[in-house]
Amino acid sequence: MTTWSFLKNQQAEDTVRRSLPPFEVSAVPPRIEHWLFSFKAFLAGMLALAIAFWLDLPRPYWALATVYIASQPLTGATRSKAFFRVIGTLAGAAMAVVLIPNLVNAPPVLVLAVALWCALCLYFSILDRSPRGYAFMLAGYTTAIIGFPAVESPAQIFDLALSRTEEILVGIFCASLISSLVFPRSVGPVVAENVALWLEDARTAAQDAARRVDPDARQAHWLRLAADTAKIENVAAHLPFETTSERDILPLVQRLVPRVLMTLPEISAIGDLMAEVEALGGPSPKMASLIEEAERALASKEADAYASTLHAADAFVAEFGPILSWRVLAELSLAMRLRDLMALISDQDALARALAGEAASESPRLNFRMEASADRVRYEEHGRALGAAATLFIALVLCCSYWILTSWPDGAAAAMMAAVAASLFATQDDPAPPMAKFAFWSAVGVAVSGVYVFAVLPNVHSFETLALALAPALLLFGLLIAEPRTFVIGVALGIIMPTTMALQRAYDVDAEAFLNTGFAIVAGMTLATVTTAILRRAGAKRRAEQFLHANERSLAVVADVGNRRDDAHVMGLMFDRLSLLAPIVEGTDEELPEAMRQLRAGLNMVEARRARAPLTDRRRRRLDAALLRLQRNYRRHVSPGVKSLEALNRAIAALRPDDDDDRPALLALSSLRRCLFPEAAPALLNSLERNIVSGN
Repeated sequence: MTTWSFLKNQQAEDTVRRSLPPFEVSAVPPRIEHWLFSFKAFLAGMLALAIAFWLDLPRPYWALATVYIASQPLTGATRSKAFFRVIGTLAGAAMAVVLIPNLVNAPPVLVLAVALWCALCLYFSILDRSPRGYAFMLAGYTTAIIGFPAVESPAQIFDLALSRTEEILVGIFCASLISSLVFPRSVGPVVAENVALWLEDARTAAQDAARRVDPDARQAHWLRLAADTAKIENVAAHLPFETTSERDILPLVQRLVPRVLMTLPEISAIGDLMAEVEALGGPSPKMASLIEEAERALASKEADAYASTLHAADAFVAEFGPILSWRVLAELSLAMRLRDLMALISDQDALARALAGEAASESPRLNFRMEASADRVRYEEHGRALGAAATLFIALVLCCSYWILTSWPDGAAAAMMAAVAASLFATQDDPAPPMAKFAFWSAVGVAVSGVYVFAVLPNVHSFETLALALAPALLLFGLLIAEPRTFVIGVALGIIMPTTMALQRAYDVDAEAFLNTGFAIVAGMTLATVTTAILRRAGAKRRAEQFLHANERSLAVVADVGNRRDDAHVMGLMFDRLSLLAPIVEGTDEELPEAMRQLRAGLNMVEARRARAPLTDRRRRRLDAALLRLQRNYRRHVSPGVKSLEALNRAIAALRPDDDDDRPALLALSSLRRCLFPEAAPALLNSLERNIVSGN
């Protein structure tokens, strides 16, 4: 079976999995790759434990736990996480060595220093949304993991940091080795699979727009398309850690992502244009024929059909006569949007086939020329990062204060787990629920560990029997980690059970110490959860509103005709906010359609600014006045109103539809008006006949 055919066969199951709520995930049995991942993680864990025993490391169970932290279903993702975990571990260990001996005699200062370091690392981790951000986060809580248990014996901090680093490195090495040698699963085919799914949804959304499907029904497609764009990028980010042949597809992904992003506003614009043309009496016979051909091409999914429709749209635009009415102008805009959409879908289909290895050429010829406005820029949420860092700081200070004031013997375990829990879920819009879930399943992990420590391990007398005894639990944990909907459960169990078991070469257990440590771990996580629930209450709704306000600031910059700022950067920020917004609105609010409308408005304003140069002074002043009115609205975070509509109408009426120099500005302003005021009556055009009568 070819890769492309395999991807097609996977789409139905993937669609079902994506649509299931979390509590129904068990209805879909684990795939064979889930079982394979679980077996590989178990094999790597046992190898790491054996090496740690052989090297006589003081805490060999950390090597086992590290395997379940670092292991990912994809080989490239495992290598990526391993690489950045090494960097984060070394940085965190070095900071622990610096802070503990110098500040151990001043506990309040030490607590503030460690908490500030963890918060600073988390801040930069949230700002950096690439895999590299993991190194920042790990550098923070590794200092807590190594430093807090060492306050009782600061003279041994270097030895503790060294041994902890060695144990973690052993786990990382084994996870990477097994992932690379035993049935490696490359990132490339998964990127191709996600692209194929995205393309299927894009065709459906485009067909819905062409068929005048209700806008509310189209919103579900917009949500999935925007969210899956981020998913494609997140998976592709691990390609640099794959083999040379896999890394070769990076240029394809880099050419694909901007086209994926541009498809969203094109589909939205087509939906509005179709509704307007229908309201103005329906499409002309020639326009109706073009629409039907586009629908057939989208349904056929064939490259030749895309090319034929693209050629037909080009001919329609090239042969278009004089623009004598708003309806005629709307048809011209619709034909141009259909042409751009066909070019984008055709390019994505060609790139998807190249990614899947089914294309005749690895560098397919593309039809859509990317504009600078589609440049990829990352939006940095400084306020969100600062809030997460402050929450971590306060949680650590509270936990450590209780530890110091009560002389709690196991306070170190509580403090380090508070740092871990507050860091791992900081990127969530509402971190408290997943943190509570993590704490609950950590308590379950402690209970499972207790069963092993007191009932199973006393009957284990060799490494072979130990591996057999651990196999049922660890294989189950691996299956849970492999499924995204149960990932949190699997990680909690995979980390907590090995660490609380405290496996050593010889069986030695202290029941009181075990219970105290288990309680401290859960207590630290619970404290972090409560602190987060109190301090971070904005949630997804507030974050979505912040995105829209940020877009308004960007639109004010774009509307400023005297501004020298790079339009590509500003529009790139708006594209990125759209991809961030989609996963958090859940298809129930109006933020995504509004963000889509803002993005389209920005693109139209960029086109209007570019069309200013060939205009006469009078027409340019009218255009500038319309943009200035919009700029004032967006600076005040006020939606454009009647005065903005009137300014756009005056600018449109000042343009000559028969003048080739005026036509780009006319198309841009009419699209901007349609985007901002879809319910407004048609504008009055300065038609050819009116120009002759007035003598202009």
